[in-house]
Amino acid sequence: MDTRQLILEKTLKLMIEKENSIISIREISSATGIAIGGIYHYFSNKEEIYNEITERYFINYFKFNIDGLRQIRGDAKEKIHDVMAEIFKQKERGIEIESIDEDIAYREILLVLTAKGFVYENSIEFFHSSLKELKEFFTEIIGECQKNRQIRQDFSAEDIAESLIIMYLGIQYRWDVYLIDNMVSVFEDNFELEWEKIRFIDN
Repeated sequence: MDTRQLILEKTLKLMIEKENSIISIREISSATGIAIGGIYHYFSNKEEIYNEITERYFINYFKFNIDGLRQIRGDAKEKIHDVMAEIFKQKERGIEIESIDEDIAYREILLVLTAKGFVYENSIEFFHSSLKELKEFFTEIIGECQKNRQIRQDFSAEDIAESLIIMYLGIQYRWDVYLIDNMVSVFEDNFELEWEKIRFIDN
């Protein structure tokens, strides 16, 4: 691990332990074993450290690996199921943090970074853009499956994609706020009902 990343990860660990984002350079130096002057060699000030932590572990968390999701194969039901299950698995895992050995629930990281995340430059636009990209991906899948008569055609692909986005956001919200243990299991409990709403029925 390079020194810059070590500083970021150790600072993040301090933020989690203190349950806030007010960390001194002296504390960072102690946690990393790097002299204060060494910290300033890599970062001009604490705000730069905070901004990079926020971007790396909060903002990037809300990205979707669309290229990876495109590799998932199967019929309509299998593909939609496996794509959404993989999204929930990725969101539960979060972004890897090499230097923290303890088993930390990623939502603890999100909680401590939320305040900085929502004042981060263009964060709201970024969140909207990420969801738009996911909706476009779902719309593409739904459109193909409608052509193959696997998904009902009396609703637009965009509307069905929107319903999947709402399902995703609802489960993610329950994980964030109501602290459900496992997003994937909640998704599995609800998927069959969602599928029955959108599957093609040959009359």
